[in-house]
Amino acid sequence: MRDLFAVIGFAVVVKKGYEWYREYSELKREKAQRQ
Repeated sequence: MRDLFAVIGFAVVVKKGYEWYREYSELKREKAQRQ
């Protein structure tokens, strides 16, 4: 059962990290276009 929670927690962290990374990439692209 503990393994299941570990997998779910890992999936949530990966999903959050991916969303944050996409947001960060978009911000960098916008900044580059403005300069």
